[in-house]
Amino acid sequence: MNGNTQSKRIETVVIDPRYNGPSTSGNGGWAAGNLARLLGAGSVSVALRAPVPLAVPMFVRWQDESTVTLDNNGTLIAEATMTSLELEVPKAPDPEEAEIAGALAQKVSAQRGPSWPYAHCFGCGYARSDGLGIVPGPIGDDGIVAARWTPPSRMADTSGQLAVEATWAALDCSAGIAWLQRLGAATTIVTARMTAVIDQPLQVGHRYMVIGWPIAQEGRKLHAGTAIFDAKGKVQARSRQLWLIPRSG
Repeated sequence: MNGNTQSKRIETVVIDPRYNGPSTSGNGGWAAGNLARLLGAGSVSVALRAPVPLAVPMFVRWQDESTVTLDNNGTLIAEATMTSLELEVPKAPDPEEAEIAGALAQKVSAQRGPSWPYAHCFGCGYARSDGLGIVPGPIGDDGIVAARWTPPSRMADTSGQLAVEATWAALDCSAGIAWLQRLGAATTIVTARMTAVIDQPLQVGHRYMVIGWPIAQEGRKLHAGTAIFDAKGKVQARSRQLWLIPRSG
């Protein structure tokens, strides 16, 4: 398909309300993963330009064979393009340490109660029985957060592997959680960009480790990384992310 034909393609995407991040908008990883799935295998970078509306048909417009945009009645929501990912991933943590860190983080989240802004997030919400339930906790002194995690069977695609959207969602929240460990849980931060690659599709029902770590801060800009390891410590998926501290007032 040539570029002229590709650019005329228009599809629609609807983010089901259960795939929320904040209570009124979509989980950034899930929304970005929808666009990454359309672009196919390889590394994809997704810029999130506005909160992702829920239960609203949005237009996916192909700009060329490697770039798509997502808009809601003329408002640009996201732009995705194929790119390369440069990211130095830390060594996989000890599985037992990751297990303990995640269990403690779950308890801390539960203590914040249902009014906690992320209590019902599809990716990291402790109060969600139908979410991913990835709540990593700190390990060591390098700012890394980690948890053990088993992808639920309900998130499988037609081949029995974890769906691309769910994998991106699994990569999302740990970056923000790593920064909140440094900035304080009351700090408001939002996902602005995810660049990710799935090195090996995840298998539902298998045990993995998820980590997140801060990379650098530039004013309101927070750079972070996340990765998913298999039981042997091999990287299965990874992402570099940009989060923002919203301007006050």
